[in-house]
Amino acid sequence: MMTLSNRSLRPTLAAVAIAALGAAVPGQAHSFWPSYHSAKTALSLGEKGLEAAVVVEVPSFEMVSAFREYYSDIDLIAEIEAGRFEPLEDEFRADQLDRFAAGLELFIDGRPVSGSWQPVDSPANGLATEGFFVYMLEFVFDRPPELGERVEVRLEARLLQEKSLMMANVVQAKDGWEVVESSIPPPEEYPELPEGAALGAELGLWSEDPVKRDLRVSFARSSE
Repeated sequence: MMTLSNRSLRPTLAAVAIAALGAAVPGQAHSFWPSYHSAKTALSLGEKGLEAAVVVEVPSFEMVSAFREYYSDIDLIAEIEAGRFEPLEDEFRADQLDRFAAGLELFIDGRPVSGSWQPVDSPANGLATEGFFVYMLEFVFDRPPELGERVEVRLEARLLQEKSLMMANVVQAKDGWEVVESSIPPPEEYPELPEGAALGAELGLWSEDPVKRDLRVSFARSSE
């Protein structure tokens, strides 16, 4: 199976992707059949300010096919034999991260935020695991945003619009902040399971509901 090698990336807000998302750890994004595309978006507001991260999973068979098409004019076997394959993987991986970043936008109080989506510094970023390639992005601000007593945050995910996309949203408030309003719908309900069977704790967070592509959260400073 093709894997994409990890570059040396600048560490910034990786904690939100690992702690708040959970999906940054391979195999923990969802429990669906490997033909599904998925994305998990996360917003966190606390002592470190506003953090935003997105994890995308694409079925391995699709990425292998896309890789071959991307380098359709190159003899990949010859490149492997010549020891030149790793730079090709790095270039393709960077191209995919750029493609996903282009489909994301962050707003504060209705205005686009100054900054950019950057790859999370993780050894799992852009690699294949358990039937999926995992891509992780975080928003890096040009400068810390000024936040009032109440903050309206919107994370819009326009990536993979041509695909049937399973999505989950995660929101966290701490260190004197609280969530007062959110667009996240109630967890999906599943039929009763046979005795002894169990569903993963996060499974109810996932659905194809398009509202999850447009995460809107109102944070306010708490009185405590």
